[in-house]
Amino acid sequence: MERNLTSDAIVLTHRRWGDLHRLVTLLSPDLGIFEAVAYGARKGKLAGGIEIGTLGTVYLYHNRTRGDYTLVDVDPEHTVERIRDDLPRLYTAQTMTEMALRMHGGDFEQLYRELGSALILLESGEADPRLILIQYIWRFISIMGLESELASCPICSNEYGEQEILSFNTGLHTPCCARCGDVDSTSYELALGPGARRYLTLTRTLDVQEAVSVQLSETAAIRLGRYMIRYVTNILGGPLKTLSGGVLMEVLM
Repeated sequence: MERNLTSDAIVLTHRRWGDLHRLVTLLSPDLGIFEAVAYGARKGKLAGGIEIGTLGTVYLYHNRTRGDYTLVDVDPEHTVERIRDDLPRLYTAQTMTEMALRMHGGDFEQLYRELGSALILLESGEADPRLILIQYIWRFISIMGLESELASCPICSNEYGEQEILSFNTGLHTPCCARCGDVDSTSYELALGPGARRYLTLTRTLDVQEAVSVQLSETAAIRLGRYMIRYVTNILGGPLKTLSGGVLMEVLM
């Protein structure tokens, strides 16, 4: 049985499929993460609608017998022209879409909403890409069900002191007190200071547009950005491709 479908979607990635076509990976609030063949998309009219990070409406042909999708058309609502022309924003977008690709299962509707909001902010050019990335990772961790309350240690339940610096437990993928941490005490990249902890606690209750308006100093943004990247890398169980070569760290952090 075959049918035509229409869905909102974000383009996560695409790769060559034969000489003229593309295999596009999409995130949809209805269909989750799936692949669709875009015939003739290497040079045809679909080429401009499948750039990584594009948000819009996709028109699909679903062959239920084979279980595959064909991408018939795309109606882009938010393009990536400004992202594409700005290196920090480009690497931020690629990091966020790669994280989405690495999430297997979970609340795809919430992931679509958070990734879409972050990409729209990136394209607008109105917010620091470092703050957008920090907030996206913080929300991504929540979608994964691994967000810490940051008020007390999730392992021993002791309340944190106001000026306490948190350690990290890599086995449980969570910030914790120094006694329960399993990282080197000299590893500053997985140490969460009191100022950063207050920032994350405050912004968790805000929508992303409000959260990125809460400013951090240059030093604090760099330090927290590195921390959040290490945090999510630990959860995902391996490095992100966008981190290879250190370009993201160089342009953002």
